[in-house]
Amino acid sequence: MTAPGQAGGESSAVLNELEQFQKSNERNIQSIADYPSVARAFIKANSTLLSSAAVERLFSTAGIILSPRRCKMTDQLFDKIVFLKSR
Repeated sequence: MTAPGQAGGESSAVLNELEQFQKSNERNIQSIADYPSVARAFIKANSTLLSSAAVERLFSTAGIILSPRRCKMTDQLFDKIVFLKSR
């Protein structure tokens, strides 16, 4: 499953970077600079939204992903898929 505009290798590299960040013990804001994809997502997630349209699109995407056929998906996998689809 590849996000639009991304090669499969780039998508897996982002997932690897995200997993490395989650496993790291450092939780200060300066340590995020070592993980550029995580830093971009952090800035995107912690920026003020100009309208609720982006939030509505995110909820719509999440609703499509969490369909009855995928109801046994783990929270972690769901978060990663929504993250990749929202990029």
